[in-house]
Amino acid sequence: MKKINLFFLTSFAFINLNAQTTWADDAAEVLYNNCTSCHNPNGIAPNSFMTYTDASTYSSLIQAYVQTNVMPPWTADTSYQHFSQERVLTQTERDILLNWVADGAVSGDLNQAPPPPVYNGSQVLPGNPDLVINAPNYMSKATQFSDDYVCFVLPSGLLQDRKVKAFEVIPGNRETVHHCLVFTDPANIAVTDTVGGNCGGPSSGDLMGGYTPGASPIIFPSTDNFSSGMIMEAGSNIVLAMHYPEGSFGTFDQTKVNFYFYDEPVTGFREIFAKPLIQNWTFSIAPDTYDSVEVTFSGIIGNYTLLSVFPHMHLVGEYIESYATTIANDTIPFIKIPHWDFEWQDFYWFEYMKKIPFGSQIHGKGIYNNTDSNPHNPHNPPQTITAGLNTSDEMFLIYYHYMQYQPGDELINVDSLTTLFLSQQEYEFITDDFEVRTTPNPFTEQTTISYGLSEPAFVSLFIYDIQGKLINKLVQGQQFPGEYNAIWSGRSDSGSAVSPGIYFYSMRVGDQNYSGKLIKQN
Repeated sequence: MKKINLFFLTSFAFINLNAQTTWADDAAEVLYNNCTSCHNPNGIAPNSFMTYTDASTYSSLIQAYVQTNVMPPWTADTSYQHFSQERVLTQTERDILLNWVADGAVSGDLNQAPPPPVYNGSQVLPGNPDLVINAPNYMSKATQFSDDYVCFVLPSGLLQDRKVKAFEVIPGNRETVHHCLVFTDPANIAVTDTVGGNCGGPSSGDLMGGYTPGASPIIFPSTDNFSSGMIMEAGSNIVLAMHYPEGSFGTFDQTKVNFYFYDEPVTGFREIFAKPLIQNWTFSIAPDTYDSVEVTFSGIIGNYTLLSVFPHMHLVGEYIESYATTIANDTIPFIKIPHWDFEWQDFYWFEYMKKIPFGSQIHGKGIYNNTDSNPHNPHNPPQTITAGLNTSDEMFLIYYHYMQYQPGDELINVDSLTTLFLSQQEYEFITDDFEVRTTPNPFTEQTTISYGLSEPAFVSLFIYDIQGKLINKLVQGQQFPGEYNAIWSGRSDSGSAVSPGIYFYSMRVGDQNYSGKLIKQN
């Protein structure tokens, strides 16, 4: 008997190891959880991976980009520091996608494929914004050889100071906008510049944040004990520094920014600042050389909390890093980008906020490759490159979001805070022709998703967050005709309680998809 059992066990293992990887059983979930936040019909990517037909069409491209680690786009070294909303495939996920393509990119039983995540179109943050800033409808003047950098100065119209708790940049043309930096200019010195194509930012003003492809809206942390954000002064102008890449000539864009303010009065408010603590405007890189720039900032005159880091270089930049050293000679790592990519820049928000003690020093280092081995070098043959605003110039600049430290800041998970205000907005619920009831909704402890089947079907009912990340697989299997109640207790598959905010149920019944919005409150 033992020999027979051993035979069956080894046979079963052999079958599993050689099972065909399919879209329905394997690849769909990986793409949904890592790629479709950009690769959806309303996303910034030029192709969608939301259906088997769409994804299989681009299977060779998926294979090439996964093999070379081009996608998902994420340049920061996650072994050096962890950030909120990291876009990194695990080795298992990479193997699934590569095996799916190698096995012929077959569909499997599409009726048993996972339900897709739900995306809200161009606007992610819910509710009506308190202030909307609209740029003019602008035609890009970028050619196939040069980019177009322009700055729009727009009045806020504010009659009193307001405290910003969140904002979202919404490009009018996602295929045209490379990035948008948002500044406030309380002195109203900056002027609109759409002529020379070289306006990388205003001559005066304070950076708030911005948009890059794949970036999330900025939501400042808040708890029951404090509210953090940035102050927009009465009468100040808003400056949008836009970058339209080469080859976009003739395309039109009208970017807007939605601002959300705290209701006054705000108790326990903590002001956040964004400053380029690391910068150098005097360096030059000789042709046919590798060179580096190093800067140390020694002005930490109190205890501060660091929330994010935004490194910036141009086309001959190859490597950039930043860290702090304390009086006790401890090192606090911020960011390391081993292979700088000008096309993929972001504000990197730390998974946990960083305490920067009094007397610490902040360090930055950049390495530049001004040789013909650099495929991004703007000059052929290489020429001396100096610091400047043009794309063909160079920069060494690192911004940081920070605020004054309070005990316990370094223990706070940023992901758990940035969605808090979402539970306080007004919502419109999605309805389907398939009757699904969610009660209660909004909810605090748990909600019940009820539905009925008139015939047997394979049913999948998943919970996703607003970024399209899979949270919980509530139902996945064959069901018979009848009434069903699926209870979601506001927890992930691992059992961890999720933060207050917006979530979606996505349901597949046979070959039909249904979805709706769920609101978890405190």
